[in-house]
Amino acid sequence: MKYIIWTSLLVTFAAGCGSRTFTNTQRTAIEQLLLSGAVDNALEKLDIPQLAGKKTYLDFTNLKGYDLEYVKAAVRARFAEIGAHLTEDAEQADYVAEISLGALGTEYKSSILGIPAIPIPNSPTPFPELALARGIEQTGIAKLLVLVHSNGKVVSTGHYYGKVERDENFVLWFRWQSKDDIRTRWEAADEKLKAKSTQQAD
Repeated sequence: MKYIIWTSLLVTFAAGCGSRTFTNTQRTAIEQLLLSGAVDNALEKLDIPQLAGKKTYLDFTNLKGYDLEYVKAAVRARFAEIGAHLTEDAEQADYVAEISLGALGTEYKSSILGIPAIPIPNSPTPFPELALARGIEQTGIAKLLVLVHSNGKVVSTGHYYGKVERDENFVLWFRWQSKDDIRTRWEAADEKLKAKSTQQAD
């Protein structure tokens, strides 16, 4: 009996060492970065050569879902990068690009090796879980539909998918990650800014 008590205490302490402080904001930064990163990855695949140097009107009428302001800004930035001249007047545009979201959300998976939380009769608080190991996987997924037309004629239509993944794994008090696209992306962005600053300084 004494062995069981000490083992339970050890596992409880070990699991507590791997806990995370949760945000008090409406949505976590991780969730927002998963979604915006998935949008960025999807738009990186977009390349429509016909738009280079042409007046292009972006139609967001059918754009519905989460984080729409960021999606709109990211779409504008990408179209500008591929050479389109953005205009606010559809009638004066050479091309109209309709932007829609097929999906923009997160997937969450978790696994545990140990004893899950157990409900206690007549008590609002369950017996806490005793975890020897835990795994968490989070994925942000985006699907964009871009339809480009001119004078009633379809010029280009494409579905663009993007995904951002991260995981966290705990065994007792040890934590490691085999994938963290969020960290990879912000480190790449920092390096890009540093390189740009260096070039401007030269």
